[in-house]
Amino acid sequence: MTQLLHKANRLLGNALLAWMVVTPCGVAAAAAAQDHPLLSGMPGYTIESRKHIDFGTLPDAGLMYCAPSKKCDATNPGFSAEGKLIAEGEVTVIRYETQGAGGTLPVARSYEAAIRSIGGRKVTWSEGHEGTQIFLIEKDARRTWVVLENYFKSNYRLTYIEEKPMQQVVTANQMANAIRQQGYATLYIVFPNNSAAIQPDAKPAINEIVALLATDKSLRLSVEGHTDNVGSASANKKLSQDRAASVVKALIEAKVDSSRLQAKGWGGEAPIADNRNEEGRAKNRRVELVKLK
Repeated sequence: MTQLLHKANRLLGNALLAWMVVTPCGVAAAAAAQDHPLLSGMPGYTIESRKHIDFGTLPDAGLMYCAPSKKCDATNPGFSAEGKLIAEGEVTVIRYETQGAGGTLPVARSYEAAIRSIGGRKVTWSEGHEGTQIFLIEKDARRTWVVLENYFKSNYRLTYIEEKPMQQVVTANQMANAIRQQGYATLYIVFPNNSAAIQPDAKPAINEIVALLATDKSLRLSVEGHTDNVGSASANKKLSQDRAASVVKALIEAKVDSSRLQAKGWGGEAPIADNRNEEGRAKNRRVELVKLK
């Protein structure tokens, strides 16, 4: 990360640094110490609020369209087919404000230039300097989305989404206890956006399901996929069915008898949390192992 910041400093030049400083280290001010490591605040602005969560997505639910064709699912990672930013990972939200003159144009131009200098690109449809701009930085096989909300002269907000899967492995014993007590166990297996492909990160969870079935030879399971309510109901139902089928396929490849398994997709029909916020949507994107009679 430090190398990225040094590169940004070299390329921006003194004229741009008069508006924005991308600092690699050694910042003395207490407020600057709370900046995101990738980018600092504009000179003359202070941090009004800062929020960080280990795993989530864009806090606001508004649609964000990317450029130039709006085919966000094909051209820009992290977007749904409808053009909504649905990237997930470590989220940091920082709001800056100033008591001085401020201005939306210098904020927009400075961040756009700074992000471009470290290998990022602008992926929003809107080309204006006011409003919401989304940038994507891809470095060392890791993606970071930067959302700049720049509506007022006196303040702006930066949201960083650093791609990573939500880590959660439920042990075979925990699954067995849940199935015994309530008839099902809940797993959070991370899939790529709009995809049913099993990722290497899912292997520990698959191994625990295999261990569960090996321990109880009479157990038969319905592997049931669930989504949040983002996107169309029909697409979500198909996606959840495909994901459940992918888990079943992985279990069969691990030598589980196919007669002990079935796959079912519910889409967003059975939420367990509030879809109006990201915390709830993350809980709704799940796989349940339901005991078959």
